[in-house]
Amino acid sequence: MNQVRVVQVNGLTDVGCVRSGNEDCFLIQTTNQARPELNPSGTFTYENETGVFIAVSDGMGGAAAGEVASETTLHAIRDYIDDHRADLNEAAPEEIAQIIEASVHWANRAIFAKARELDIRKPMGATLTSAFLKDAVLYLCQIGDSRAYCFRDGNLLKITRDQSFVGHLVELGTITEVQALRHPQRNVILQALGTQDNLKVDVSYLPLCKGDIIVLCSDGLYSEFTPEKLQERVRASCNGSLEDFVKTLVTEAKSAGGKDNITVVGMHVNEGFPVREPGEVPGYLAFPFLEADNPLKRVNSIFH
Repeated sequence: MNQVRVVQVNGLTDVGCVRSGNEDCFLIQTTNQARPELNPSGTFTYENETGVFIAVSDGMGGAAAGEVASETTLHAIRDYIDDHRADLNEAAPEEIAQIIEASVHWANRAIFAKARELDIRKPMGATLTSAFLKDAVLYLCQIGDSRAYCFRDGNLLKITRDQSFVGHLVELGTITEVQALRHPQRNVILQALGTQDNLKVDVSYLPLCKGDIIVLCSDGLYSEFTPEKLQERVRASCNGSLEDFVKTLVTEAKSAGGKDNITVVGMHVNEGFPVREPGEVPGYLAFPFLEADNPLKRVNSIFH
């Protein structure tokens, strides 16, 4: 008999120490759960759940626009996932990637519609890092500079790519991750929902192993630490409850300055998942779409 697969999820968002309002939000959802509220409290334990979806969004635009943008993003994605949960429950990997990618385009349209509805004249946008777990594989979508990490064997490794000016320079080898933290253009992102019609969604995946901890976060967390310091803090706080783990990361980011809103969602992969092979290192893995069968073409057909 197959062993029961168990995952735990916990999230927390905090205004930080400088900002007057919180433009971050997060989502925890399953394909058997209809339209949950954003920013839920408590730890959720799922056993043999068909699909578990988590996401973090960081809004921008000033005044209330940033908060509206991030909430609109996650409400739209939540509703899209709910409307397609039967498809997700039965979908093959390629179809899963197409559905979660389509949810991002849906959210992008929703922000434009919300701006028209509220007559918001100034530009507003939002980042997005989302992750959908099914059959021991995590499917990720990325827009902007929020992040996903995997903590495995004592090492914290980034599993998304920053769509930011400094992120591009780091990939080119022009600057280091540490230099990026103090770069004068560190806040310039290359893509955001609600700012352009045709987004290039970065879709990736990661096979998960027993004991992995997935961390989704806004830049309010990682911008306070060098990569080595963040890894040290994750390593030092990973042995308690998932709730304490998430709270500790948020608290330490505030203690380090808390210059931005801080959001962390943790997913602990427990029983029933494959045992990792020695030396198996997680990292960024682009989803292998075939160019001749580009899902963006089919996604765009939804809106025309």
